[in-house]
Amino acid sequence: MECCSLDADIKNMQYKNICKKGGAMLSVLNQLHHKTSAQKRMSSCSFDGMKASMTVEACFVLPFFLFAFLNMISIIELYRLQGNMSAAMHAAAKEMAVYGYEYQEIKGSPAGVAESLGLTYLYASNQVKRRLGTDYLDSSPIAGGASSISWLKSSVMQENDCIDLVAEYRIQPPAAIVGYHERFLYNRIRTRAWTGYDNTEGSGDNTGEEIVYITPEGKVYHKTRGCTYLKQSLSAVDMSFMETERNQNGQKYYPCEECGAACKDTVYISNYGNKMHSSLSCSKLKRTILAVPISQTEGRAPCSKCGR
Repeated sequence: MECCSLDADIKNMQYKNICKKGGAMLSVLNQLHHKTSAQKRMSSCSFDGMKASMTVEACFVLPFFLFAFLNMISIIELYRLQGNMSAAMHAAAKEMAVYGYEYQEIKGSPAGVAESLGLTYLYASNQVKRRLGTDYLDSSPIAGGASSISWLKSSVMQENDCIDLVAEYRIQPPAAIVGYHERFLYNRIRTRAWTGYDNTEGSGDNTGEEIVYITPEGKVYHKTRGCTYLKQSLSAVDMSFMETERNQNGQKYYPCEECGAACKDTVYISNYGNKMHSSLSCSKLKRTILAVPISQTEGRAPCSKCGR
């Protein structure tokens, strides 16, 4: 009986030890489970915070990137426009320089090509529009498109037979550039017409007599061929402004005897003349310049500008 009791006690003690060890293992497993769950929760929160941070950064960076990109595109487009304008104006000036010889030599003939074309800045304007295209100019950064380009500062066949084309236009970029406001830009091309060189100017003839320049209808003689009274600078003006328009001498403009009756919307005037013309082909706009000895001026007075 004692042996049976002893065996039962031993089994009870072994069972209790096993229970104690099992409880300890369960406690360790529970701690590991809680620790792992906490780490997972912390990792999830950290990942969510990272995604939110990237979203906020993208919201700030992307608009600045797009703004900088549009500004760069606008600046490139402005440079491209000026390059295209310069190329078209250079081609027009070169073509006008070739016609300049005929303008000088055949200007008294009604069949002259230069006269029929109208060798003025208006011809240059039409050539630039033809080469670049009106659609391109209208969609370019030029405010107002092709019709808003001003050529009034240009001069053709003036001093030293030069062709000086000046295009002035107002720029409005397609995208807002930081610190940039609408402003005027210029393109300028200057070349000399192919009229050769007059080596008799100011040197006199074989007798040493001074050579001067006259026009058949003129009342004065000129000591230099480049006198502004000889070289007309024509401008196109709206008829509605002619009441207040004055020439360089302060004189009022009156209708031309030959073509003035047809003056309507646009008229053509010169800096020193006092007539307005309805057409560039008017014979009164033609100038035939003759180089003669001063003794053959037939009573003409010296020019008030160059004859002193």
